[in-house]
Amino acid sequence: MLKSLLIYLTFFLSFNADAQKTSAWILAKQENGITVYTRTIANSHYKEFKAEVKIKAQLSDLLNFIKKSEYCPEWQYKCLYQLQISDNYLYKLSNLPWPLKDRYTIMKSTESFDAKTKIHTITLKNIHRQLLPKAIKEQIPKEGNTLQMRTSDGYWKFDSNQAPLIHITHQMHGDPAGIIPASLANLGVINAAFVTLNNLKKHFEMTQKINQRSL
Repeated sequence: MLKSLLIYLTFFLSFNADAQKTSAWILAKQENGITVYTRTIANSHYKEFKAEVKIKAQLSDLLNFIKKSEYCPEWQYKCLYQLQISDNYLYKLSNLPWPLKDRYTIMKSTESFDAKTKIHTITLKNIHRQLLPKAIKEQIPKEGNTLQMRTSDGYWKFDSNQAPLIHITHQMHGDPAGIIPASLANLGVINAAFVTLNNLKKHFEMTQKINQRSL
């Protein structure tokens, strides 16, 4: 009996330890020049995504478009609206179907450019409402019938080594908080990655066509 119990505990603990490890990237979708990978993250039931695409555009145009909060609903998955707040904070509200509450994030954005690798990076870190500086709290909408995501962290990377073809990598990990089952949320992760980059690609393809017609 004792021997059986020890075997069971050894198996359980080893299985649980494996579940806490971050897995390798797994290809989830490849379509229209967009590749989406997902992986499990240590200490989280929610998957992380990494999506890649190449877009022909000027880096400055890409950055200007992505950072324009008013454009968010046009291309970012489920975005209802986004607010640009002082000190490089962003507030973004995303739509969820009834009866779930819409989710919001308050992200601190930091930018860097590596002249050696020619990679421009925008890092995003979700900061919980209670931990925000007072000046930032005063600029964000009241919570009302919405819920802040527990985590929403990641980055955008723009590799301009083949300019004007820009290699874009978008990686994010989110925990929606509340009662959303992980199995349901993880299905949406692939859509979130693909739809966002597909809309971004379509926008710049259309812009390029318009510019060519005007020549």
